[in-house]
Amino acid sequence: MFEIKRIVDMHAHIWRGTYELNAAQLRRAAAVYHIDRIFVSALGSNQPTEDELDELNRATVDLCWQDSLFCGYVYLNPLNSDCLARLKRGIEHDGMLGVKLWVSCLCNDKACDPIYEYCAAENVPVLLHAFEKTYGRSSGESTAVHVRQAAMRHPDTQFIMAHLGANCYTNLPLIADLPNVATDFSGTICRADDLPYALELLGSERILFGSDMPASFCASFAQVLDADLSQQDADNILFRNAQRLFSKMRCD
Repeated sequence: MFEIKRIVDMHAHIWRGTYELNAAQLRRAAAVYHIDRIFVSALGSNQPTEDELDELNRATVDLCWQDSLFCGYVYLNPLNSDCLARLKRGIEHDGMLGVKLWVSCLCNDKACDPIYEYCAAENVPVLLHAFEKTYGRSSGESTAVHVRQAAMRHPDTQFIMAHLGANCYTNLPLIADLPNVATDFSGTICRADDLPYALELLGSERILFGSDMPASFCASFAQVLDADLSQQDADNILFRNAQRLFSKMRCD
């Protein structure tokens, strides 16, 4: 059995209207499971306006400035006219370490190109929501097909495809040959063989630990404990990959 040296949870949220409650839930999980850092983005509606994004990102910035447990993603709607200015402010002034894109548009939309170009130049990772569904997928909800197209068009940008794309067996093969795409297994997906399959296909250097809290931390954590990991693989997944990709993260 490997030793758990550190945990960096690189995929968590505070939700509009429940910021304080969610922050308390994340702090409680950190205390119970000895989590060293939690990366958060504040989310609200599927198509956030400029005013809503100001509120959401301010909630993230305030949380990160108040508590060193937290690191932040700038949440963006690429279809908003002030998107690039908001991105620059979040990274250069507010100290955010990554970018979060959710479901406002597909991640291969041309509107995303200025974001990716800036992030490549500034060495800022982009966390892309990707979730293959049999029903209920919104028009702006990406899958690995869209992630692949975006990553091939922007080979110098570091992408992280969230949730293993929801169906790892159809989505991970689409990114396997793209070294600028990593993945996380956050969320409530708890098939026991997902993580071993991802390891076989990608290797531990391209897999990051995330929980999607305030959803259950235990679902993702149990996948790590259940997998037959070497110490090196466990270290890579639990914290080293995050330290490498988010090079400005505090590591005290």
